[in-house]
Amino acid sequence: MWTLLERRSLTDVTGQAHDVQAVSPLGYARYAHDYPQSLLDGILAAARACARHEWEARSADRHLKLRHLRAAHEAVPDVKKLMRDPSRLERLGQLAGTELEPYPITRAASHINFYRPGEIPIEHHTDGAAMVELIPLYTSGPAEGGATLVYPGSPEDGRWEMRHQGALPLHGHARVPQRTGHAVLMQGRRLLHTAEPLTDGERITLVLVMRSTKEPWKDGNSLARLLLDDPIDSVRDEWIEDQQYQAGLYRAGSR
Repeated sequence: MWTLLERRSLTDVTGQAHDVQAVSPLGYARYAHDYPQSLLDGILAAARACARHEWEARSADRHLKLRHLRAAHEAVPDVKKLMRDPSRLERLGQLAGTELEPYPITRAASHINFYRPGEIPIEHHTDGAAMVELIPLYTSGPAEGGATLVYPGSPEDGRWEMRHQGALPLHGHARVPQRTGHAVLMQGRRLLHTAEPLTDGERITLVLVMRSTKEPWKDGNSLARLLLDDPIDSVRDEWIEDQQYQAGLYRAGSR
């Protein structure tokens, strides 16, 4: 049984009455989940083990300056079990107001993010895929894992402000707490967001990436964007295959 804690529409967050690039009216929702604790504990233990030897979990020297383990479901089989759970996808689709499916490009389909105090937070960004679910696996310290901060306007307005005025002031951002036992479903492609800096404690967050089953072309993961994080040989074939799949859907729908 899930308990809804907070829900805001995309219009409420950005002030835009209509967004043709959105897949859903949802901005974000925060809820107490019922994912098995033993499953999440196993994922956390595996994530910590991976972080000891996987360079991308130790280094933030790449796109968005984020330490994270990409394709987490390949390294941690329990992540794959959760991301493909039909009942989970059905409930998330009901919450979003549109049918959702796991992201088809392996390297971009799941991440485990590592946040420590004193680190430069992830830069303001929009996600490539339409929807993400954020599931904190571990938090510590008085900040209890901090929060995701969401810019109060359209992504285009936020980028214009960054381009002309530099870094965005965090005052006025929507603050979405990240707590263990809770999760957040977020239309990250249409919300400009960042992470609240941690002054103490840490957070380890599982990120499960999804897209709209009916509108998979509403996707910002161009091949060029994927290559900011991933070697070309790890994404090119899947990306081309998916583009061909989307073209087939479009042709079938236009008849």
